[in-house]
Amino acid sequence: MKSYQEKRKQFSSEAQKRISDRALEIKRELHILKTIREITGMSQDALAERLGVGQSYISRLERRDNITLATLANIVRALGGSIEIAIHLPEREPVKLKNLEALFALDAQHDSLEQERS
Repeated sequence: MKSYQEKRKQFSSEAQKRISDRALEIKRELHILKTIREITGMSQDALAERLGVGQSYISRLERRDNITLATLANIVRALGGSIEIAIHLPEREPVKLKNLEALFALDAQHDSLEQERS
C-alpha cells in the first residue's frame, strides 16, 4: 500500500497545489473558534468560565484540527450565537437544521442522567 505522500507525487503540480490550498483553507476553517471568540471580544478565561471548563481547555480547542459539532454548538451558544446547518441534496430544496443547541443540550442531559444511573 502506498503512503499518502507517494500517491500525492503522482498528481500534477497544479493538482498538488489545489490540494495544498484546499487543505490550508480547511485548516483555517477548523480554527474558526478563535476567530469567532475574538469577534465577540470574549477572552479565553471568560468563555471557559461560561462553559465551566479551564482556560487551557479553550486554548487546546482553538488549536485542534477538529472538534465535534456538539462542542462547536456549546461554544457558539456560550458566545451568544446559534448554529444553522443546511443539507443540500441534488434536485432537492435545502433541509435546514435549526435549534441544534437545544438538541445537544437534551443529549447532554440524557448522558448525565445515564451516568447518574450507572
